[in-house]
Amino acid sequence: MPHTETGISQSTREAVVNKITDSLKALYPLAQSADEQLDMLKKQNKGKFSAIFLKGSPFTAESDRFLPYMVEVAHELAELAKVDDKLYVKHLNQLMHKVQLMHEVLTKFHSIKDEEKATPQAPAPQAVH
Repeated sequence: MPHTETGISQSTREAVVNKITDSLKALYPLAQSADEQLDMLKKQNKGKFSAIFLKGSPFTAESDRFLPYMVEVAHELAELAKVDDKLYVKHLNQLMHKVQLMHEVLTKFHSIKDEEKATPQAPAPQAVH
């Protein structure tokens, strides 16, 4: 197997891309569901914020929904195949950091929504006659 300057074979690069692709496929429905829930909250005048990730985060996208961040990560994954050998590890680390952040935030978002669903609601007050 031919190795690149960094000692990473093409098959290893392909395996890395496949693993990240699988991770993104698993995150996509979570992002889509979260965006739907955020749309509902916005209609109820709740969830007033301008971005999921604040300035200073590794993301260049600025959105109050998750899917634009997913698009950014997917684009960077596609670009990873074209990255020069000398920059490959740096770009891979940056990409993995974004994937990890997306995973953490989406997991936390959905765990909060799941907790809200599991918390028993207090019974509605009964009218007294």
